[in-house]
Amino acid sequence: MIGTRTPFTSERAPCGKRVSGTRYFEDDGSGIRCDDVTYACGCRSISHQFHDGSCRTRITRHDGRVLLNELSAEHAE
Repeated sequence: MIGTRTPFTSERAPCGKRVSGTRYFEDDGSGIRCDDVTYACGCRSISHQFHDGSCRTRITRHDGRVLLNELSAEHAE
């Protein structure tokens, strides 16, 4: 799995500020995807999708407050 790191400018962070930052994206082509965004203010957004279709999302503000911490299960056994 090879990931790419891409800088960006002037995106809205979870705290509402427009800041620069870096997006790290990884995809294995078989169902695992990772999207990790780190903002210059310290906010962070992480989304991981797994082979079974479930997805883990966590959004944290720069002050440490967790705005979203969710695991969605697409695959039921």
